[in-house]
Amino acid sequence: MKKNKYLLPVLGCLILFIIISFAYFTPLLSGKYISQPDIIHYKGGAHELEEYRKAHGKDTYWSNSMFGGMPTYQMGAAYPSDVIKNIDKILRYFPAPACYLFLLLSGFFLLGMVWLKNWKYALLGSIMFSFSTYFFIIIGAGHNAKVHTIAYFAPFIAGVYLLYQKKYIWGFILTTIFLSLQIAANHPQMTYYLFLALGIFGIVELIHAIRKKTIKSFFISTCFFIISILLSVGMNSSRLLSTYEYSKETTRGKSELTINKNNKEINHGLDNDYITHWSYGILETANLFIPNFMGGGNNEKAFNQEHLQTELQQNINSEKDSRELQQSLASSFSGSYWGEQPGTSGPAYEGAIVVFLAILALFYYKGRYKWWLIGATILSFLLAWGKNFGIFTNFMIEHFPLYNKFRAVSSALVIAEFTIPLLALLGIYSYFKDETLSMQYKKKVLLTTSAIILGLLLIFYFFGMNLFNFHTKIEGEKINNTFLEIIRKERFVLFQADTLRTFIFVLLTAIILYIPQKTQIRPQYIIFTITFLCLVDLWGVDKRYLNDENFVDRQLYKNPFPTEVSESQLQLAATDPAVARIVNTVPVNQVLDEIKQKDPSQYRVFNLLLSPFNETNTSYFHQSIGGYHGAKLRRYQDLIDFYFSDSLNLPILDMLNTKYIITADSVIHALPNPNNNGNAWFVNEIFFANNANEEISQIGKINTKRQAILNKNFQKDLQFAKSTDTLSYIELKQYEPNNLIYATHNKSEKLGVFSEIYYPHGWKATIDGKEVPIYRANYILRALKIPAGNHTINFTFDPPVIYKGRIITLISFSIFIILSVALLVWDYKKKLKKLSISL
Repeated sequence: MKKNKYLLPVLGCLILFIIISFAYFTPLLSGKYISQPDIIHYKGGAHELEEYRKAHGKDTYWSNSMFGGMPTYQMGAAYPSDVIKNIDKILRYFPAPACYLFLLLSGFFLLGMVWLKNWKYALLGSIMFSFSTYFFIIIGAGHNAKVHTIAYFAPFIAGVYLLYQKKYIWGFILTTIFLSLQIAANHPQMTYYLFLALGIFGIVELIHAIRKKTIKSFFISTCFFIISILLSVGMNSSRLLSTYEYSKETTRGKSELTINKNNKEINHGLDNDYITHWSYGILETANLFIPNFMGGGNNEKAFNQEHLQTELQQNINSEKDSRELQQSLASSFSGSYWGEQPGTSGPAYEGAIVVFLAILALFYYKGRYKWWLIGATILSFLLAWGKNFGIFTNFMIEHFPLYNKFRAVSSALVIAEFTIPLLALLGIYSYFKDETLSMQYKKKVLLTTSAIILGLLLIFYFFGMNLFNFHTKIEGEKINNTFLEIIRKERFVLFQADTLRTFIFVLLTAIILYIPQKTQIRPQYIIFTITFLCLVDLWGVDKRYLNDENFVDRQLYKNPFPTEVSESQLQLAATDPAVARIVNTVPVNQVLDEIKQKDPSQYRVFNLLLSPFNETNTSYFHQSIGGYHGAKLRRYQDLIDFYFSDSLNLPILDMLNTKYIITADSVIHALPNPNNNGNAWFVNEIFFANNANEEISQIGKINTKRQAILNKNFQKDLQFAKSTDTLSYIELKQYEPNNLIYATHNKSEKLGVFSEIYYPHGWKATIDGKEVPIYRANYILRALKIPAGNHTINFTFDPPVIYKGRIITLISFSIFIILSVALLVWDYKKKLKKLSISL
């Protein structure tokens, strides 16, 4: 009967979550799809992988579409025997992004049911957590892996909670399944932050175990937890092992260089400035409570640009003032946002009601997990503040393993995005269910806390202009005081509006919570009302940043790199930013496609029109010198920093087989580069460098068509007499990204250099079927010692790490199934035995 009592409400809530998910993303029902900048970049970069998959029914783990060539491990590659990913696909049955919202809602609902065993409170918690504005902002940007990973936070914590409540079997099963899914979602930074928070959880549990003298159960729980981690990692072995192997060769790994163009010391991993570039402002943290506390996003639509322009024009007294204004605004103005980050898409708004309830929970919730949630929230803030709290950040970078591999420390707020709603939920549950709290105490806390918060909001509303700057540091330095004051007033209007908004929601919540003090109204009606108010509050702010304007029709979604568009799409682009973002690149796409049709040979293209190292339009049509990826190969990034950060280096482009350069004067056109070295060539002379510094410095000084630079470690194997042979050649006969076949002809043994990116793992080279070593030439290219005569050379990429991972994955999954079944059978027999004894 007890189980049946929960069945219908739980099913009802799941149906409600489906309705809510599609109600928010209503364009999905009319056949539209969300257009996300990062996903557009992904589609361009992964196009060669997708085409290979269609043609061969399997994946290639190497693609030449971006940055000369790189593994596809972080470009959407699928792995063999990936059972966990198949489970994940079932859970994400609905179209994106509705599937992510559904996962957020249902995942936290599971946590609420496990923790409180009350579907009404679990429903409230689901809304409070899932509608955090930050999640909708990252969905709009296309950070799908991030929100996907976060969606598995709550059910994973549900499993961990059960483990430490001595519910070992189901705790083990839930922890293992949802940690596996979280890892498979593939955003290690989010999982890393969650485990930092779990460190505090572990300390709280250990202290509790010592006090209660339950060390044995703590030890058992921890052992199960460790086994869950090991199995979860094991079930993702192909993904993790390949990523680990790859990461050592990327910008996240160790550099062999000790110099750069600025003569700065090169760190292992990312440098501190890069890591902390996006650091949340300390005062900016208040926007978790007041959405426009420091403005919204840089392109905030609520910011009244027309009114601002009118005000500015009225204060312009001369043409000189007008020019000064335009120059100042172009270089310094950051829209409605006036925080300390270089830019933002919007605030990490948690909700006025959610934060208010979390503050009340500090007084109402007496359980030990309060200290975990408070500690984890504080940790979240300290991490997110980055360079604004440098002592702590530098300590983390220097002393915590892997911390220096992640950028955008403001993302650490995801911990608070989880802990604050959970604390709020436990607080309101205690308010109604904890009988140790007297009515007088609850009333006193409610009235006192409400009065302080509402009073503070009124002070902000009336005196905020005198309390805060309402301008950034750079605006204060570069914009005329008259203009700056107009901008400040406009921002203050937004600030006042959202301060009043927060005031109203806090006041309503306080009144609703006070009602039971005076009436006999049932608590469930209070919970439903607060749930509805939370939804109204968060929904309204979320829609500022992710709404119907983010959606495009099926045609533009399937191909966000069109070479032609309809008249209706052109008209729509005038008012729809998502459509405009795609339509505006059509002229460039036309040129790229025209080259492809006219010249089907294998070469690379360098696109100067679209920020070459931050675009994938070129990658969609061609093998590109540039691209868009957060983990480029380290040596390729070194090459960019040395030779492309300030100017265009044609000799380097030549050795990368750059046949066309996209540029424009009055029209867009493809500039042929007749001096490119081709797919491969023989060199007449070899120089040996003592270290990586010499390698990268010297390639800019040699004739790469005739000469090559190699590390001195290869010198013993490569002893050739300087020679010239104008009849020798290396010709590419067959191309696939992971399988290259060449025909060669040369009169004497020589070094052949290939315009393919060197990667030390997985590539094999054969000459007439016999495996030969691959050398690294010119800092980033492949080279072979080729004997005299006519030969067939074959490069294949078949990384052993994938198959090693597959074996570990299957073993781990088998162990998990066997252990789970064994534990369930043991528990069943144990219950039967107890039942027979009682009878």
